[in-house]
Amino acid sequence: MFAMRAASSIGLVSPGRGVLKSSPRCSKTHIPKRPEHHRNRNRFVPKSADFDLDALMPDSIEGDLEGLQEEAGANFDEDGVPLDYGDVALELETLKGKVGVVDRGAEKYKLLRLTGPAAVPALTEAGASMDSIESLLTLGPNQGKSIAFSEGKVATCYVQSGGLLVIAPASVADALLQSAGDDCMDLAEQCSFLSLVGPEAGALLQKAGVAGVMDSDVGTHQTFGFEGRPVVAINGGGELFQSTDATENKKNQVANLVVDEGVAGLLWAAMTNLGAEPVGTTALEKWVEEK
Repeated sequence: MFAMRAASSIGLVSPGRGVLKSSPRCSKTHIPKRPEHHRNRNRFVPKSADFDLDALMPDSIEGDLEGLQEEAGANFDEDGVPLDYGDVALELETLKGKVGVVDRGAEKYKLLRLTGPAAVPALTEAGASMDSIESLLTLGPNQGKSIAFSEGKVATCYVQSGGLLVIAPASVADALLQSAGDDCMDLAEQCSFLSLVGPEAGALLQKAGVAGVMDSDVGTHQTFGFEGRPVVAINGGGELFQSTDATENKKNQVANLVVDEGVAGLLWAAMTNLGAEPVGTTALEKWVEEK
């Protein structure tokens, strides 16, 4: 389904964002009419394609993520993130025995791009342990790890050729943004953050044509093309459990997807068409508590 290419030769996702409609997750109205979902349309990037992620500047959103979630019965929080789809207990069972797709939003956890000479000082100033930073510096592209911060916080950092992709609790993210200045970028306006959670997460990615990510070490990530836009698939989840233990995190079977906002709805629809069940953040939090 997806066209894969190594992330080592390209920079971090940084496309622009077109806004579909006014909502807690959008700051302006750009397209008054919801576009068609095009669930059966395939426009995949060939493996040989050499697209510049930083040059991808979509001026429209080709799938309405919030609209699809509404159709599935979502109840939203004040920020427009699905809390549940009507049956939290059933959603919790999905996470325990199948695979759910969860929209993580952009408030509790933030996606950051950290680059340049300020990266290491910013991690230190934000409270990262020196042992974690030194371990991170030994990694190469397509690798990553969980980093321990002060007050028991954990962020996950992924090495890419253009710098680090960071998934961090809001307090850690805010500290990094303040410390790094222009060398740190909040990706909320460019990307959506989805997670595939449950014992069948790896099999679903395999079915989609994204091979090897969940079979590799935690922190492994690859960039693939979907509908001509970039998506980063990550063997992750450390940020959920506030754990830096890679062995334990791998058992939890969490695949994080950082997706160009322009095709987030289409990707969500593709995942549900392949068998992932919509799950809200309420069930996800209960699942984490029971681990």
